[in-house]
Amino acid sequence: ADITVNSSDLQVAKVVDNAAPNEGATVTYTVTLTNGGPNYATGIELTDNLPVGVSLVSDTPSQGTYNDGTGLWDVGGILNGGNATLSLVATVDNGTAGSTITNTATVTAADQADPTPANNSDTADITVNSSDLQVAKVVDNAAPNEGATVTYTVTLTNGGPNYATGIELT
Repeated sequence: ADITVNSSDLQVAKVVDNAAPNEGATVTYTVTLTNGGPNYATGIELTDNLPVGVSLVSDTPSQGTYNDGTGLWDVGGILNGGNATLSLVATVDNGTAGSTITNTATVTAADQADPTPANNSDTADITVNSSDLQVAKVVDNAAPNEGATVTYTVTLTNGGPNYATGIELT
């Protein structure tokens, strides 16, 4: 007697809406899990723990449930050719400027064998903008007489590497 073992090629694709955010900005990670078949996939679980440097604001799975404590998305089942999505909205933490933060999503369980496990994981990177603001102040006459006029010149320089916005100088 012959038997046919069911298999489902689960494929993970992960993107982020802003790959170069500022500290305090909100980013949205979207994970798309596709079943390339040939069979219906059941018992699917995917793990997506947000890394240090970002903090979860909200999660929206298209199906199943997401546990923000464990990072486990209990997807359930996906038909051959179907897909499910998980959106994770996060805030970029203060103190992360200049760093690259990598977020990974990986299929961690399924009832069927997967003939192509190499596509069961994907990452999305953000590189947090940073700038090096430098202030220099000089006076045109350091020893003026009473009643003399002096001119102060303040120079603000951005040493980069990124464009700086929202700057206020007092």
